[in-house]
Amino acid sequence: MGRSTGGILGHKSKEKIPEYFMKAALIDDYYDRLPTSNSSYGKWFDGTRKPEDVLWGLIVSHFDEDGFIDKLSKDLNDSVLRYIMIGFNIGLHEGETPDKRLFAFALAKQFYAIAQGCGNADEIVKDFYKPDAYITVFQEYANRTKLKYEKTKTPFSDGEERLLEDVYVCNILSSRLSATKNRHSRTQERTILNANLDSISEYSNRVILVANGGMGKSMMLQYLFLDSIKKHLQTGILPIMIELRDFSENSDLFNDYIVKTVETFDENLTKKKVSDLMSSGKCQILLDGADEIDLSDVNSFQRQIAELTDRYPYNQYVMASRDCDIIRGVQGFAKLYLRPFTSVQSSALINNLLADFEDETIKDEIAALTEGEYLQKHRVFASNPMLLTFVIMKHLHVNPFEGKKRLFYRTVYDAIVYGHDEEKKGYSRVFRSTQNAEEFTKVFKEFCAVTYMKHETEFDLDTFDEYFNNLATKDTLENPNIMSSKNFIHDACTTACMMYEEDIKLLYIDPGFQEYLFALYYYSADPEELKTLGRTLWDIPIIDFDGYDAFEMLYEFSLEKFESCLLKPYLHNIFNGTTEIEKFVKFLRHGYREFEYQVIDTDKIAKYTSENNADWISLKPIIIEPSNIIFMLLLQQLDID
Repeated sequence: MGRSTGGILGHKSKEKIPEYFMKAALIDDYYDRLPTSNSSYGKWFDGTRKPEDVLWGLIVSHFDEDGFIDKLSKDLNDSVLRYIMIGFNIGLHEGETPDKRLFAFALAKQFYAIAQGCGNADEIVKDFYKPDAYITVFQEYANRTKLKYEKTKTPFSDGEERLLEDVYVCNILSSRLSATKNRHSRTQERTILNANLDSISEYSNRVILVANGGMGKSMMLQYLFLDSIKKHLQTGILPIMIELRDFSENSDLFNDYIVKTVETFDENLTKKKVSDLMSSGKCQILLDGADEIDLSDVNSFQRQIAELTDRYPYNQYVMASRDCDIIRGVQGFAKLYLRPFTSVQSSALINNLLADFEDETIKDEIAALTEGEYLQKHRVFASNPMLLTFVIMKHLHVNPFEGKKRLFYRTVYDAIVYGHDEEKKGYSRVFRSTQNAEEFTKVFKEFCAVTYMKHETEFDLDTFDEYFNNLATKDTLENPNIMSSKNFIHDACTTACMMYEEDIKLLYIDPGFQEYLFALYYYSADPEELKTLGRTLWDIPIIDFDGYDAFEMLYEFSLEKFESCLLKPYLHNIFNGTTEIEKFVKFLRHGYREFEYQVIDTDKIAKYTSENNADWISLKPIIIEPSNIIFMLLLQQLDID
């Protein structure tokens, strides 16, 4: 094959061929980084000199695969195409027409592999030239999966189904855990707005979407899947949604999950076809619920996901999980964090969920509720999609809760712990540490009660274990053997969504739940235990507690129990004197640590103001705080400032 029959039209010289491929791989903006002399390209062609590693790095970072394929498809010489393909060990049947675009696609994969190896790579063109796997569409699969995923059950709505695209609001994705974390990091934060699988792949082809409970990880995967399957007929890319929560060490990730899933929707998608598609990098594997895999099966999953990505490296893999030990053991995946909703996103969700409501005042009422003092203090209810959805869908019930925090938190707790995830078909919420939600609540409310009295709202693992090991209720369960610290943490974070992990800490999703369960625990406790609590409060300063919501909720549970076990013993201790003067002195001594007073000479003030034509500005009153929390609660009940 002489120069007159070159493989690239219009590029016959040895200098032009390397230059052509380099420019095909990059957009125009990076051409100034390439050599300008023909001699450099000629030496590359002869092998007397190699491109510098920094140039290969430029290709890897900014490879324009679509542009490369488009250019090569146009410029490949049809008259010699068959011979070129034979040179790459691609066998063509007699009479078979070469697929120029598919061959360009395979060359793109080869060139990118060479760039990754800084000039060296195994020959992989033949692995990607698979006519059955390139721009082959599976109409039945697309239709049936679209039908399955295009609708979603709105949480807390008694099973109401809505089109996902009508209600979904996409979280911002960030390469950092939060906006304030790692601000001195050398790596620049990457954020993705209105994410799709294409924009995620620009960050990395292997990504774990990380978020706490209720942030919308599963719904985001559903949204990403639906967006991709709608483009399947044009791209030939096949998204595959995998549910991992039932994965076991006896499972085969490829056969039992990927192949079985696609065969469920299209029997024409055989194991061989799926393997060919994945070998050609034509699949997007979406894996949901990695954090819900049983601990005994974690090692098997971590091994199999590594084997799968090694065997089929050119596909896109997107996994969703909370931050936990399971994903920390998954190698080769970058993390993108789902950010809490902004006020704009919260407003968008309100509008989407209430689009069918004719009464416009309802939207205004909910907006006022989310922007009100109480929910602004407990910001998680406006920034966590699941909790915000609860506020929106249950607004008729939430509004009357103003001033009744116990009813509010009880309703939310029951909806999340007992009702959340019911929309996930075929999945019954399973607690690892207990038999059911009732048993979990029994232990969790003791944990909340103990930690609230210690003023603890966040824990490292050692501190958490110390509190956990001293819980009495965990030994009263039907099967106490499964109530381990790890299982309890999993249930608190994943199953019940009441806590979350951040870095090395465990935190309550909202301290209001800790306060509610503290109140529930002592409401259910024996009166003597509640009296013991009351005596403890005699010596605890009010500044040790961040407000009095927990005690107000206990008061709402039972006024009689609150007064008889907390207030009356304290009053009896104060007024157990012989004279009224002694009682009054003890009242002051028990109630306040110190006194301050002001002496104002009104005669002098009157004289001075008169002589100088001045105005008297009253002094600010001295505020003396009560010395302990129980005295403050007493004053509140008496409505004394």
